[in-house]
Amino acid sequence: MTDDRQLEALLRRGMADEVRPVVAESRLTEQIIAAAGAEPAPAERASWQNWVVPAVAAVLVALLVGSVLFGAKLLHSSGPSPAGHRTPPATPALSASPSSPVPDTSASPGPSASQGRTPAAPSPGTGPVPAGFTGYDLSWVSRDEGWALGTAPCATAPCTSIVHTLDGGRTWGGLPAPAAFLSQADTCTSACDRVSGIRFADARTGYVFGPNSFWMTTDGGRSWQRQPGNAWALEVVAGRVLRVSGVVPNCAPGCRFVLQQAAPGSTGWQDVSLPGAPQDVGASLSANGNNVVLASYGNPAGGADNAQSVVFRSSDGGQHWQRIGEPCPQGQGEVDATAVTVGADGSVSAACRPRTAPGGQPFEVTAADGNTFHTVPVVPGGFPGGTVSALAATAADNLLVGGDQLYRWDGAAWHQAPGPQGLRFIGFESRTVGRALAANGVWMTTDAGASWVQLSY
Repeated sequence: MTDDRQLEALLRRGMADEVRPVVAESRLTEQIIAAAGAEPAPAERASWQNWVVPAVAAVLVALLVGSVLFGAKLLHSSGPSPAGHRTPPATPALSASPSSPVPDTSASPGPSASQGRTPAAPSPGTGPVPAGFTGYDLSWVSRDEGWALGTAPCATAPCTSIVHTLDGGRTWGGLPAPAAFLSQADTCTSACDRVSGIRFADARTGYVFGPNSFWMTTDGGRSWQRQPGNAWALEVVAGRVLRVSGVVPNCAPGCRFVLQQAAPGSTGWQDVSLPGAPQDVGASLSANGNNVVLASYGNPAGGADNAQSVVFRSSDGGQHWQRIGEPCPQGQGEVDATAVTVGADGSVSAACRPRTAPGGQPFEVTAADGNTFHTVPVVPGGFPGGTVSALAATAADNLLVGGDQLYRWDGAAWHQAPGPQGLRFIGFESRTVGRALAANGVWMTTDAGASWVQLSY
């Protein structure tokens, strides 16, 4: 009996200890626990087995009910939101940090998360920058927002890619690209859809174009629609979109070009009258403010001295045009224009390539009236690489030419601009702020090209 009493007491204490934390707030439970903990009378000891087993069962039921209620509470707190209010998964942060950040002119860093930090701005794209991305053309609609057209290794061609920034190039995100080959990087027959340039009119409306392919977006580059026609060159000027199209796709050499205009986002292109016919091999457009220059190039193949360029200039956003002819001086043998640009002052600059001395290239610059050309001395030592791959100007006395290296003419002498190498694009958004796209990344200037800061993808 002594063993029975010890077992009985042990069971009573165990039951009391187990029940109390589950339903400690119940007065009835406390009474039950008190009764269970009381010492039984001698007459009751002989029959303890008659109620201990049911009591144990009751305790187990109480524990089971408590567990179910607790589990239900957990399920309720972690279950799905009501229909139509599901919380989307978190988007990974894009962290393409520049190797040389652009100086931040914003306010000092905000408070930490524990102090109520303002949520980060939305990511600039819909995905990460493609691994191995290489850019070939740039377009900016403000100092902060821009797009780059390029390519990245992929399993199935075409591998054309687009990246987008909302913070001046400090971070980038990937966007979908048209299903077309990139002319600068892909080997493809002339029948393939090929693109070579990107331009945006505003934050939503943009174009990707080439000699036989034309695409438009109206949602900032998140989707693209194939459009009729083509564009050898395209610029947005004074709220209108200007494009130079070949009447027949893939026409070079032997193209007939037409200049057209449309409102941003419109598919209704209208021909613009020019004072004379453009040449037939290639064409380019350059714009700076309301100043626009259209250049068309002849065919230098075969050595015939009949490949002079034809240049047209407008100072009212492309509504009226003046033909200013060949910008390059002709001396002993033909000198061919390879690139033409316009400054904010209306000056027209051209890179000129003598056929007999392709390694030494003089550069021609007009006066501000756009009619009188004068020669700028050749870059010291000729022009390294022998080819001008990018040309831009803010004025007649501030000219930038790029090849393997970037050089700047300040009206009196040439200076090598440290930084960009292997130039592909130079463009200015104002008289001081400009961007360069090079083999070693994206670069920005805020002093008209005198110095450059590197960005990255």
